[in-house]
Amino acid sequence: MFLNIITKTRLLKRGFCLTLVLLLGMSVQSFAQTYLVNGKVSSKGVALEKVMVTDGDNTTLTNAKGEYSLHVSPYSKFVYVTTPAGYLPKDSLNVPKFYKPLNGVENSTYNFELIKNEKDDSNHVVLVHADPQFFKREHIDWYAEIVEDCAATVAEYSNRDVFGIDCGDLSSDHPELYSPYIDALNKANVPFYRVLGNHDLEYGGRTTEKSVGQYESFFGPSNYSFNRGHAHYIVLNNVFYVGRDYFYMGYLDEQTYRWIEQDLSHVPEGSPVFVSMHIPARLDEQTQPFKYDARSIANQTINIAPLFKMLEAYNAHIFTGHMHLNRNMIHSPNLYEHNTAAICGTWWQGEYCVDGTPQGYGVYEVNGNDVRWYYKSSGHPREHQMRAYPVGSSSEHPEEIIVNVWNWDKTWKVEWIENGEHRGALNQFTGYDPGVLKMLDEKEELDFSWIGASKTDHLFKAKPQYQNSKIEIVVTDHFGEVFKTTL
Repeated sequence: MFLNIITKTRLLKRGFCLTLVLLLGMSVQSFAQTYLVNGKVSSKGVALEKVMVTDGDNTTLTNAKGEYSLHVSPYSKFVYVTTPAGYLPKDSLNVPKFYKPLNGVENSTYNFELIKNEKDDSNHVVLVHADPQFFKREHIDWYAEIVEDCAATVAEYSNRDVFGIDCGDLSSDHPELYSPYIDALNKANVPFYRVLGNHDLEYGGRTTEKSVGQYESFFGPSNYSFNRGHAHYIVLNNVFYVGRDYFYMGYLDEQTYRWIEQDLSHVPEGSPVFVSMHIPARLDEQTQPFKYDARSIANQTINIAPLFKMLEAYNAHIFTGHMHLNRNMIHSPNLYEHNTAAICGTWWQGEYCVDGTPQGYGVYEVNGNDVRWYYKSSGHPREHQMRAYPVGSSSEHPEEIIVNVWNWDKTWKVEWIENGEHRGALNQFTGYDPGVLKMLDEKEELDFSWIGASKTDHLFKAKPQYQNSKIEIVVTDHFGEVFKTTL
């Protein structure tokens, strides 16, 4: 019996040693699967220290000489930098070149030369676009008119650093329109960073990783970050292709989450952090029971909770698109989501989006840690923040005036005055914008018969006491700025 115990003990030890060898072998094998690259980050010959360099999986920081060494994954396609505050990547007007394609060769060198920003970027402005979604060449010409509006907005901030972010669906499955899109947007005369949308995927590939190739050939990696002043910007690909044409879901994979953790570890707590994705994080401020059907998983990010947790230490804003409507959601006191209306309106079929928001873009003014914002309707002055309809405009509410306040959030006030008498707050409701219903009424004139109005909760109504009353609408926004219109 004693011998049996000894024999069993020896066998257990041998088994443990064998297991340890196998585990070490697996660890070495896993490590061996990466390969080493190196390089330097500088500006006009001056080394830049503590710049994050990444392959989208692993990260490192440059040393005092601006040098770095990075173990990259064999599946990684790029090595790239998180540009520090005060600096810009090369070729930033066309496509910001903060990245270099990897050649897969061990010990290759990838140097990055950054440009000193001529303006103080601690006081900067961001133009946020969403869903250009061109499906015809002539749409580029219509888009050019909106870009002219952007250029006029940029000119108003001539003393500030200005750049843009486009939240995806840069074309409508027509990558041949990427180049004319880039050329048209260049006339805004500021750099634009891009986000990958579901209509920027190549469908038919075997995996979601294969679906992003065409986008990457034009715009580089789909997960990246950069700094401007005190603010940190993160761009994420949350469109997960699930193997059937036009079938996808909002999802962030584990590699992306690991990379975000590394990225945010270099950002001081309390900083403004802006995350840009195509598909909304959530569709409501309150967490709703989730339905796992094709529509639900395609219109919000099904595993967003960990990102919300990571952003708790920051003054965070999320920019999204995809829905072709405008909606501001306050998920927590320090986490806002701005779902930005489509710059194409209703797929270039009319000047409004499906919720009645005019074609336009968000404008975000960032001064140190302070953030202010407004929605700029193309072709209208900044003060154009609502549209009012007289009695009889709505078949749903025929006896009431209707007001659409498209950049509304729950901190705004929407009030009305009838014949000089203050009548208090209008009643908020969820419904259809009358102008959109009229715009989309003639289905045979639309390129797509499936286009229809969407209900929105940034509508307000009131029943006048008298016929032919003089009515004034007074709206006070999130920052106390007052806007007025009359009926």
